[in-house]
Amino acid sequence: MVAAVLLCVPFAVRLVGAEFGPLVYAVAFIPWFTIAALALLVVALLWRAWGAVALTAVPVALGVWWVAPLFTTADAGNESVLTVATVNATFGHVDADAVVAMVEEYDVDALAVVELTPDVLEALEDAGLDELLPYAEAAPERGVTGTGLWSRLPLLEAETLDGWTDASSTDGYVSRAVEAQVEVAGVTVTVLAVHPAAPGAFDSSGWAASMRGLTEHLAGQSDPVIVMGDFNTTRDHASFRDLERLGYVDASDAAGSGFTPTFPQGRGPFPLVVIDHILARDTPWVASSATTVTLPGADHRALVVVYSDPADA
Repeated sequence: MVAAVLLCVPFAVRLVGAEFGPLVYAVAFIPWFTIAALALLVVALLWRAWGAVALTAVPVALGVWWVAPLFTTADAGNESVLTVATVNATFGHVDADAVVAMVEEYDVDALAVVELTPDVLEALEDAGLDELLPYAEAAPERGVTGTGLWSRLPLLEAETLDGWTDASSTDGYVSRAVEAQVEVAGVTVTVLAVHPAAPGAFDSSGWAASMRGLTEHLAGQSDPVIVMGDFNTTRDHASFRDLERLGYVDASDAAGSGFTPTFPQGRGPFPLVVIDHILARDTPWVASSATTVTLPGADHRALVVVYSDPADA
């Protein structure tokens, strides 16, 4: 019974959005807690512990309800229009040749790179990234705050932004962001590469402020928008659901790609949480596939998304 009560905590936090301290991390593991609750439910049924059955049935139902959209897909046609990808360069340690190989293999049209350092920028150029994606706006920095955006199509009104924060935030790092416009099949699309602050184990104020700043910025966008990067946020966090309420659609959700964790890569048998995302709003296309790619040297899996014309277009 104690285990059943403890399992209910992250689900209650997810319901009310009370995310602070370690609870921010607990919410990130909702899919895994759902599996744990399901296992406990089976055990409780076998033991006929009806109190535990009743208690664990609630988080199981909620968890299944929340994860189910990841396994349903929009009705996309076969004609791909745009392929975009996001990479976390992991303090610049990612294998640049592998990044370029991914761009070539998946025929990527636009690439966001966060944690872009001067060294990895030079390595990407030496590996031939500029030959595949000749238009770029890059803001490399030591550490984790550098960001870059590369494109096969010309970047219009490209600019580097200081990141996402607000006046009340004094904690946490704030990474650079890159914003530009590209014209795709006659449609002008605003593309953003972003990297909000990560939550601390006990102090998540910088993370919360960073997500508020990003949400406010995205709320002000009027053109079709695609935003990609390491959000340091899962779809179970209230701040991510705020973006969805603004009309932003998670590509993995739209494509029905299922639960595909991206972090941490290489620190265990498999990644555990989905914090790398590509979102779109008001585009005439739908995400038809979302694929994660392992890159040597990176502790995140890259995410590659194909946008296609709807089947009824």
